[in-house]
Amino acid sequence: MQIQINYDDDYSNSYRAQLSMAVIESRKLGFTRAALISEQTTIPDKTLGVTIELMNELSGLFDAILPGYWGNSCQTLSTNIFAYLNSRGIAADIVLGNVIINGTDEFDTTLDTLQREFSATEPLAGHQAVHAWVSLGDDTIIDAALPPRLVKHYKAPPHFDDMIFIGRASEFSSRYLLRYQPILVGTEFFAKTNPPDPMDLLDALNVRSINRAR
Repeated sequence: MQIQINYDDDYSNSYRAQLSMAVIESRKLGFTRAALISEQTTIPDKTLGVTIELMNELSGLFDAILPGYWGNSCQTLSTNIFAYLNSRGIAADIVLGNVIINGTDEFDTTLDTLQREFSATEPLAGHQAVHAWVSLGDDTIIDAALPPRLVKHYKAPPHFDDMIFIGRASEFSSRYLLRYQPILVGTEFFAKTNPPDPMDLLDALNVRSINRAR
């Protein structure tokens, strides 16, 4: 579906509002874990710089566990990014939602579809119509799955295959014509609908760090 968009606005303001509503909708849906992020938390550029350094460390691991195309692996990528950042002391959470790419509704994700999937007593058949990325709060976005998808389907430059998006919603909107749309926030969606629970990986990394420190 093609959507007409005015790209002259500061999309970070809209993103923050959507993130706030996503946290509220997650609680209403039954998520019991408190969100680890907030749109009200100011994330300075320095923190994004540290995050870039940590993602450079993690990208080598991604090459090992996900050889080939990453564009359909947003759950695995967001789970590992979520766990790695939190284990290194940077609060982050998984965001579930949709992305509008130059006016194209890429994932057809809505609150209703996510509600139905989360509330189902049995896993729904077929591919999950959702995109997942990681946020530190504020207007921040960390996404390793979308760049190669842009290469495959939208003729983005080949070097996007090796990129991890790390930045702010307004930047992605004005520079790449991408509108990230948060709908839910938290690890419990994947824990219930498509395990393993991302928190299990974080717990394992924390235990490993404790053992190394002894």
